Amino acid sequence: MVQINLTEIMDMKKLNKILLLTSAVLAFASPVLAMGVESGPMPVVSDLKVKLSAYGHFQAGFVNQNHRSGSEKNVSANRDSFAFFSDAALFADVSNTADDIGLTYGAKIVLVPTAKRKGGPSYNGSHIYMESEFGRVEAGSPIVASSNMSVDASAISSATGGDWDRYAKFNSSFLKQDTSFEPSFATFAEFFLDSKLVTDTETRKYSNEPSRSISYYTPKFEFGQGNKVQVGVSFTPDSANTGADNPGANSSGVDRKDIKTTSAGVVVEQYFKLDKSVKNAVSGGVVLEQNISDGVDVKLALTGETAKAAGKAQLFNTTDAEGKTSLATYKLKDLRTYNIGSVLNFGSFSAAASYGSLGKSLTTSEVQKTGQNTVYYTGGLAYKQGPFSASVTYFRSNQYKNVLDCVTVGTDYKLAPGFKPYAEISGFSLKGKPEFFPDLKAKKTRGTIALIGAKLSL
Repeated sequence: MVQINLTEIMDMKKLNKILLLTSAVLAFASPVLAMGVESGPMPVVSDLKVKLSAYGHFQAGFVNQNHRSGSEKNVSANRDSFAFFSDAALFADVSNTADDIGLTYGAKIVLVPTAKRKGGPSYNGSHIYMESEFGRVEAGSPIVASSNMSVDASAISSATGGDWDRYAKFNSSFLKQDTSFEPSFATFAEFFLDSKLVTDTETRKYSNEPSRSISYYTPKFEFGQGNKVQVGVSFTPDSANTGADNPGANSSGVDRKDIKTTSAGVVVEQYFKLDKSVKNAVSGGVVLEQNISDGVDVKLALTGETAKAAGKAQLFNTTDAEGKTSLATYKLKDLRTYNIGSVLNFGSFSAAASYGSLGKSLTTSEVQKTGQNTVYYTGGLAYKQGPFSASVTYFRSNQYKNVLDCVTVGTDYKLAPGFKPYAEISGFSLKGKPEFFPDLKAKKTRGTIALIGAKLSL
């Protein structure tokens, strides 16, 4: 039998009346509220300028590399030969101008998409800024001056300019030679503060940015005829503070290098914990632009970074999985790097070259036993005519005596405003060995990687 509760019915009637009354009030108030928003005085909001920029990228990578075995042949976790990749970015530039003092101020706010974030400086690095005739100050930006002002062959490259290393296998068993220590290779013209000392993505999946910095850029000063020079400098108090955690946490993480040695016929398994954090980092650059004649101009850039090593290398037994009892502690070299590059534009053609050195930055002879130096070279030639562009670039590096060579040919076509399909092919070779084992013989592997994709930027 169904029992009817009069109290419940009365409560339901009251609830229905309340809902009807609320809906009526909102329906009446909505136009009034809208009129208030449209016509009411909002001087701050109305003066702000908001510029939205977006970037979308899809890519298919096809790989052919020798000396791979078993699952190493897979490009993705379960598929060999090819894989898909995508990244994206969306940011808002919100600014205002105080005309009475000639100051523009604002903030760049980067939104995190569901795809991997774009690695370029333009689409990363939330910060606030102030700009006037005396220059530009960026507070909280993780993209330092040495990265923003650096010049190498990628500045003129078509297509991706170097995405091939995403698909190459650098830690194959062939290169590791029955050890658990993979050899190190430098794959692009890099700096520590923008590419190595970044947020540890193992524990923070939605952040891969470098540490917080404050930067200053001078205006482009003109001197002589057709000459311009600009200087930029950044200060990073602590590379472990990437903004992805509380200031007291080392959010850039600690690298682990497993080693296996044999002593008196007994196999010993140990590992190194490498904390490459730095403090009081200063980075900067000087860029000179020279217009030689109509259609011919050259750009020269000298950039670099310096800092005090704050972390150390520690040796542990594998049985000490939490790394609480250190067997030995080794000091790391201070950070000292530089890059010098140039670009020459003549008509529809461009040429670029650069040389960079990471020196012995953040290394120790107890880990990098084969050598501690890293240097790299880049070169390129490009052609652009209307919506079409093509380029050929070369990259070579020597990191701890592990040598990498790569030639990349790329082309793209601006099919519509903001939409650019591309194709690229790279041939590379790796020759090296785990730097902890100097007695091993260097092994060589080579491969070819083809990329087809499209970029959308708004």
